[in-house]
Amino acid sequence: MMNKAQADIAYGFTTMTRTDPEYYALWLMNHAFGQYSMSGRLGDSIRERQGMAYYAFSTLDANVMEGPLLIRAGVSAANIDRAVASIDEEVRKLVTEGLTQKELDDSRQFLIYAMPRALETNAGIANYLQTAEFFALGLDYDARVPDLLRAVTLEQANAAARKYLSVDRASLVIAGPYSA
Repeated sequence: MMNKAQADIAYGFTTMTRTDPEYYALWLMNHAFGQYSMSGRLGDSIRERQGMAYYAFSTLDANVMEGPLLIRAGVSAANIDRAVASIDEEVRKLVTEGLTQKELDDSRQFLIYAMPRALETNAGIANYLQTAEFFALGLDYDARVPDLLRAVTLEQANAAARKYLSVDRASLVIAGPYSA
């Protein structure tokens, strides 16, 4: 891929199954860390403050098997090493310092208010029904999500970060113009 102008970084961890009782703590932690638009820590640090990424975010895909928490960033070839070092730094800071109460509260509020919007389209309803059925969440899952998220404490979210994220256990893939 040497003619590609941009490199895509995938940096991830194996986490948990979707039915793990800690799922909601990890979901909230991930949302604050890298999914809350460009306001998440990753986007704010790597894209906004350092200006070296076209995008930077994280996703959580807990499933029937232990699924990944994946950090993605698109950077110019000249910024690959700096971007990986910045991801390392953000992961270390999250693990050692944790989220703030404001980050947790903002993410909780966003996810609670996003549920009704996710059900506004036929595709959204179909996705919800498939997920609820597949993971045996119950058809009232949308009504229970707010309480499940409100029950997560700051300590639980930070404990999830400490348990699942470690720079030493991260897997790293770089696609694009890069030679190690």
